[in-house]
Order: sequence, then structure tokens, then C-alpha cells
Amino acid sequence: MLTIYLMIGIVAGILSGLFGVGGGVIVIPALSHVFRHDATIPSASIMQMAVGTSLAIMIFTATSALYAHQKRKGVRWQVVKVMLPGLMLGSVGGAIIAHYLPSSWLRIIFGLFLVFIGLQMIINKQPKPQDKNHSLLFLRLSSFFIGTLSSLLGVGGGSLLVPFFLSHQLDMREATGTSIACGLAVGVVATISFMAAGYFAGSHIPDSTGYIYWPAFVGVVIASVLLAPLGAILAHKLPKEFLKKILGWFLLIMDCDMLFFK
Repeated sequence: MLTIYLMIGIVAGILSGLFGVGGGVIVIPALSHVFRHDATIPSASIMQMAVGTSLAIMIFTATSALYAHQKRKGVRWQVVKVMLPGLMLGSVGGAIIAHYLPSSWLRIIFGLFLVFIGLQMIINKQPKPQDKNHSLLFLRLSSFFIGTLSSLLGVGGGSLLVPFFLSHQLDMREATGTSIACGLAVGVVATISFMAAGYFAGSHIPDSTGYIYWPAFVGVVIASVLLAPLGAILAHKLPKEFLKKILGWFLLIMDCDMLFFK
């Protein structure tokens, strides 16, 4: 199994570096497929294990990316500070919702999210900065909603946070770096929440803590961290826009596996 997890990490690492997509978009469908054929993981916990493990993996990938953005002063820490309380509360809420949702429902919700991401990559419509001022209450409520969705779906929230930050008058560079910092906070809080939810529910799956499956975590982290720089290098040498459309169609194909095959 470790070989399979390493292969998932290789693909996730390269694609993350190449396109800037969150690793969870690749990792969660792949893990859910592998877990369906793992007798030690109950069918009722497949998606919870895939989402929880993806969030734990995200801590390492986001930390590496955040360091690179911080060196280039691409993080607006004042914005992170404003968003943090809502994101953290939302992360806990998302883990609780994921715990109580049937695995099949969680798979459908993530499948619909994958449709959104796939079509976004195929259409390739870039958000533009908008001149808007938002109240503190609006920012708090928005951060709670984004934190909940990010935790529930096992993703860093970049697909939600980047357009939101652009509407909050950040340029694309700052929006990306700030979303990664927020995504790291989501990853840490949500991972702890998924651990606790699975543990206190009596989910005693071998080699796991709550809803975090360590063999998958180790294999994907090792490979993705090592291969992400290769993806960044390839991004400057390959026809990125064409490949982005190919990835969009690939995500839609993976989505068919999630939505229509049990």
C-alpha cells in the first residue's frame, strides 16, 4: 500500500506545483478510491478518513508554500488576524458536520465541489480585483463559512479565499500568499478536530488516530513535498493553459468515479 500512497503523493505534488491547485483536490478522490478496497477501513468512514488525512497532509504542504510566499512579503498578516477566529471556529464546525454526515453524502458534496473546480480550470476565468469595502462582521461571517467548507471538504480553501481576498482589494500575489496562511490555520485546527471526532466516536481503525490514516499520510507527504518543486519548474516550461484544461477534464473524470461508483 505504501507504494500506492507514494504514487498519489507524486501526482499531487507535481500537479500542485504545476497548477497551484490544492493537493486535496487530487488526494481525496484518490484516497477514497484506495480506501474502498482496504478491508481495515469501514465503508461508513471512507470519506471521513480521506478528508481528515488530506487535512493533515495540507499542514506540511502549506507550511512549505507559506515560507516561500513570506520571503517575498506576499502575506497580509493583518488580514489573516481578522480572518483567523472565524476560520478556526468554522474548521471545528466542518469536522463535526463531516463526522455526522453519512460517508455517501460527504462523497456527493465533495463530488459537486470537484465539478466546480474542474469547470473553473477548463473555462480558466481569472478573478479580477474589485474595489469593495467590507464590514468586520461580514469578514467574520465569511471566514466562518469558508473555514467550515474548507474543513468539510478537506481543502485549504484557496478556491474560495483567493477570489474573496481579491474582492477585499488584495492583488493576486497577496491574495495567494494570504490564502495559504489562512489555509495552514484551517489545516491545523481541522486536523485536530478530525482526530478528536474519530477518536471519541470509537473509530479504532489500525494505524490511525481518529480520522487520520497514518500510512497514507506518510506516503503522500514524503512524495508530494519532494515533487512539488518539480511541478513549479515544469510550470515555466510546459504549455500551462492547455495542460490546465486537461487537468480540468481529468478532475471531472475522477468526479464520475466518486459520484457514480461505490
